[in-house]
Amino acid sequence: MTKRNYIIPIFVPHMGCPNDCVFCNQVKITNQKDSVDADKIREDIEDQINNFPRQRPYTQIAFYGGSFTGIDRDVMIKYLSVAKEFIGKGQVNSIRLSTRPDYINRETLNILKAYEVETIELGVQSMKDDILAANLRGHDSESVVIASKLIKDYGFKLGLQMMTGLYKSSYEDDLYTADRLIDLKADFVRIYPTLVIKDTALENLLKAGLYKAKTLEDAIDESMHIYLKFIKAKIPVIRIGLQNTDTIKEGEDVVAGPIHPAFRNLVEDRLYRDVLDYILESRQIESLEIHAKSDILNYFVGSKKSNKIYLMEKYKLSNISYKMADKNYLVIDGCREEIDLEEIFKSL
Repeated sequence: MTKRNYIIPIFVPHMGCPNDCVFCNQVKITNQKDSVDADKIREDIEDQINNFPRQRPYTQIAFYGGSFTGIDRDVMIKYLSVAKEFIGKGQVNSIRLSTRPDYINRETLNILKAYEVETIELGVQSMKDDILAANLRGHDSESVVIASKLIKDYGFKLGLQMMTGLYKSSYEDDLYTADRLIDLKADFVRIYPTLVIKDTALENLLKAGLYKAKTLEDAIDESMHIYLKFIKAKIPVIRIGLQNTDTIKEGEDVVAGPIHPAFRNLVEDRLYRDVLDYILESRQIESLEIHAKSDILNYFVGSKKSNKIYLMEKYKLSNISYKMADKNYLVIDGCREEIDLEEIFKSL
């Protein structure tokens, strides 16, 4: 089992952002509205470290929420200095941050390298210029290409974030963006289905009938196929779906869109249902046992046994048994069949 890495999140809401994108309300997303004092950052880091186990494999301080390299240079350096203190004391291994593609240049990267930043995430959202313009991103796709190459050339780990279901974007556009992120050789990606958050321009577009939010079912299916592209490219997807906070709740601050507290699990469930369908399609079977490794067994079962119910109904089975195993395989009518996930993913 892979050992857990520890992240110390520090939110700098909307700091460094030149404008609100049509979908964005950073106060709602981060549940913060004020700038962050350097002493408060130090206290937050200390508090979180005290809650971690003493023996841990890797720890990063992560600056999230705004465009970190777009904030006032002196403030940025002050924040980085605080974070570096903990690296110097051996309590933290490195720093990561998120920012905009058009806020990356050689001068900035030299500063980040000096303060032992390891990972830079870019909020890309789309690689289609017309969609970026419609959503008021303020940069074009070429900015993403240039920034990504610079980040890689400087030896940083590159993370890229994309959004699906944006205003003016189609499923085909989202697939195109995923392909372009793969071309940029990201070290990891995040996939965020668009949510309509209260008090945003997107909410106004929704009310005017100019934007239609994705249903949960459509978002699960489309996210699964995008996720599969990254699996085939061997690029880790570290998050699917916006992280829940006390304020990000349907009917309160999210007025429309595919919100779910376990969105990624639903996407994984759909993927593993498709794996089983690929193996079983058009076969007449009488009994089925699913043996799988502990980290994926629940995906074969599905949330609230959804995959089990689906398979029993589709293949007219009275029951399906599930067992934890060291290898993934099926026992179909008494005969064992191995599950080669890598090969099946290539075929889906």
